Amino acid sequence: MAKKKQTVNIPSLIITGAAVLLAVGAVIFMAATVSRSNEEARGSETEQTSVDTAFYPSSELLQSAELAAPDLLTNNYRAYQYFTQGMSYEQEPYGNKPEDGFYTCSNDTFKTFGEFSDFIRSIYTESTAAKLLSDPFGKGAVYADDNGKLGISYEFIENGRTEDSGISWENGTYTFTLTSETECDVEIVLKDKDGKDVKKKTRMISENGMWKLAEMVG
Repeated sequence: MAKKKQTVNIPSLIITGAAVLLAVGAVIFMAATVSRSNEEARGSETEQTSVDTAFYPSSELLQSAELAAPDLLTNNYRAYQYFTQGMSYEQEPYGNKPEDGFYTCSNDTFKTFGEFSDFIRSIYTESTAAKLLSDPFGKGAVYADDNGKLGISYEFIENGRTEDSGISWENGTYTFTLTSETECDVEIVLKDKDGKDVKKKTRMISENGMWKLAEMVG
């Protein structure tokens, strides 16, 4: 198997709005050390016997995963914040509940639900993206089309948002291990508020020639 270890840096990105002030970490993954197992795996490939089932990826496959992982994990962190903390939104007149159940988001990055949907689909496999966009937590959609704009659920604002976990993605590390031509295990090591390691696991799947995450991790 081939492994690579990367480091993570996160400068703060603050999203402001009329009613919600949400801090979203813009995660930037930067190269650190590379495990010797990559070179050893490729160098010893010709010496394997017929009973050896270890997977030894090509240099091209390694490079494709290495290039994809930083953006996927960066955008995953953003998506995780959107689905747990929400976005800023426009209040209804007199503080009323929106008639259609969705506030209009005041987000400069995503003007429409279509733009937000494209963002989510660029990160996750088709099935995972469909679940996140339609009913991520078994309580209905968090985001939807709101008269041509991006809307956020009233019920989510009132009852669905979660407390910040206190886990920092700053200066974390991740290791990815290619297990086949289309699958890659990823382990992320982050820090909690006490500075202790917190390990998270996810997978990258090659879908239609593009690496995507199999699930959201936060």
